[in-house]
Amino acid sequence: MEIIIGLIIIAIGSFGQSSSYVPINKVKDWSWESFWLVQGIFAWLVFPFLGAQLAIPDGSSLAELWSAGGAAGAVIYGVLWGIG
Repeated sequence: MEIIIGLIIIAIGSFGQSSSYVPINKVKDWSWESFWLVQGIFAWLVFPFLGAQLAIPDGSSLAELWSAGGAAGAVIYGVLWGIG
């Protein structure tokens, strides 16, 4: 079962990756920097926040989950991954 869940997560990530280039035909008049700025805001801020909100169990808040432990390690490894 874990393999199926992993494949579904990979498929969702692949769909998200490939769909990020869909609007490129609509924004041909934009400068390259403007397109990547808008795409970055949505890809790195808006959609991860919405995904986190959808993943939080009912009756919980993001602050409660942060204080439960493990979040600091995830943030540190995320920063290291971004630097790498």
